[in-house]
Amino acid sequence: MKSQAAVVTGRDEPWRIVEIDVAAPAPGEVLVEWHAAGLCHSDEHFRSGDRVAPGGDAALYPMLGGHEAAGIVAEVGAGVTTVRPGDHVCASFSPICGRCRYCTSGRGSLCNGNKDFMLRGQLVDGAHRHHLDGEPLYLMAKLGTFAERTVVAERSVIPIPHDVPFEAAALVSCGVATGWGSAVERAGTLPGDVVVVVGCGGLGLSAVQGARTVGAREIIAIDPLPLRRDGAKTCGATRTAASIDEARGVIADLTNGQGADRVILTPSVVTPEILHDGLDVTGKDSVLVVTGMGPFGESPVPLDIGAFALLNKQIRGCLFGSLDPRTATPRLLDLYRSGLLDIDALITRYPLADIGTALADQLEGRNLRGVLVMNGA
Repeated sequence: MKSQAAVVTGRDEPWRIVEIDVAAPAPGEVLVEWHAAGLCHSDEHFRSGDRVAPGGDAALYPMLGGHEAAGIVAEVGAGVTTVRPGDHVCASFSPICGRCRYCTSGRGSLCNGNKDFMLRGQLVDGAHRHHLDGEPLYLMAKLGTFAERTVVAERSVIPIPHDVPFEAAALVSCGVATGWGSAVERAGTLPGDVVVVVGCGGLGLSAVQGARTVGAREIIAIDPLPLRRDGAKTCGATRTAASIDEARGVIADLTNGQGADRVILTPSVVTPEILHDGLDVTGKDSVLVVTGMGPFGESPVPLDIGAFALLNKQIRGCLFGSLDPRTATPRLLDLYRSGLLDIDALITRYPLADIGTALADQLEGRNLRGVLVMNGA
């Protein structure tokens, strides 16, 4: 079958709308008709090449992008039991087997089944079911949701209620869950805490909402772009600043000079300077969460080791908000449906054909979160 799709053919090349060939689902796979797909900066890291290892271009391009999305199951392969045609689903960029030590201990985002999810080929058998002019495509996170339809593993989709809009479900499948969990689960925000969120795109605004949900006393949202600072106020930030340096005095005043209880780094690109400055405003026995990614191989971080040790600080990495996709997705959608999690305010819609405009708007701060809407959706 055919599908319109957004493909990038080389490092730092633009997205191209092309027609690709999609084979039928094999055992353990499902064909999904995607209705909405979020523009996450993770796709931009791979399109631009800043997360591609030296010499790794041949393994990655041509690439069908997209890893957060929602749609309708059109067809299932043999042995599929958790979904059937007509079900509404969202993507899970981290596949969940449900059986490994991480899944059975509630850490599904770290599932052993995702160890090959950034390699070419299908998750189930390594074969190729998506081609452009006869050439196999690499699918971002083995999903490739910048397309009208793709074939994905059963363990890469999660059923969702039919009354949830596809655009909202798409963002919960990655960005909203990752940001919200960064504040609630990984940072462990407590009522009365002073929380700093650095970077107020989709991840950061969701982190702000997570901190608000659990009762943070003060939430300082930091972003150089005015639209995103305004969005942070709407989402529950009590104060905003354009940079960490600008916020230092406010953080000191609010904490009697002790530093913030939780600092969450969610900028588009985490640099050594941002990490250093974020840790500097993190208080004694407090937590710095690194959710955003840096360029491939970025390693030198200026760190005052003595102060880090003597002040008992913590630095924590964070994948998918340290949540389990199968339990977190319905939980967050319930918060959305009850009005306790505002996703609609983040969304600006674009047709798939306008992916270039959507990406430019997102990178230049003209939207809070771009969502691609497929034809007829």
